[in-house]
Order: sequence, then C-alpha cells, then structure tokens
Amino acid sequence: MELAEEITIAAPLEKVYEGLNDIAILKACIPGCEELDWTSKNELEA
Repeated sequence: MELAEEITIAAPLEKVYEGLNDIAILKACIPGCEELDWTSKNELEA
C-alpha cells in the first residue's frame, strides 16, 4: 500500500503509534476495509 496524503495529528507520538498498531482503529481509518489481520510481527493483510 502506498499512502499519498500527509496528515498532522495533534497527539503525542506514542499515542499515534498505539493507534496505528490497534487493528480496530486502523481498520476504521481505511475506507471500505472489512477485515484486517496481522500476518507477521510487522505486516497486516486487509
């Protein structure tokens, strides 16, 4: 996946990383995403 948009999030970096690693939060940020699962320590599959 390539992301082309830049967004500034008014939150501590630590909280942003927590959100990016929370499947429920990340799934809600991806339009049309119905399923999201970890396939390895560093990879997700939608």
